[in-house]
Amino acid sequence: MGYLTYGNTAERIEIDDQTLTHLRMVAMTKLRRNESFPLTLEMADGVIETLWVHASIPLRIAMDRPCAIDRDMVTAMMHAAGSAGGLDLTREEFASAVSTRRSLHAIGA
Repeated sequence: MGYLTYGNTAERIEIDDQTLTHLRMVAMTKLRRNESFPLTLEMADGVIETLWVHASIPLRIAMDRPCAIDRDMVTAMMHAAGSAGGLDLTREEFASAVSTRRSLHAIGA
């Protein structure tokens, strides 16, 4: 199980390594291109939050171990991240792999 932190908060959002491996690839690719995108996650308390991923906002990704890359998953995530709705990890195609444990309030980040 890995995690990401967003903004200047120490709050961790836990995500399984498989999903986090792919999310890291997508985030690094988008940020390297200077492209921001919305990222939607379901928090441990059931609240669905959307974070604005932008190069000016600190984003830290840490995981126990990177997993094998599923190119179809990366492609689907990249396509979603580039869409108007952004990368929504609560969507059925991504949700089965996502497990968040801690709450983060994006407004305060």
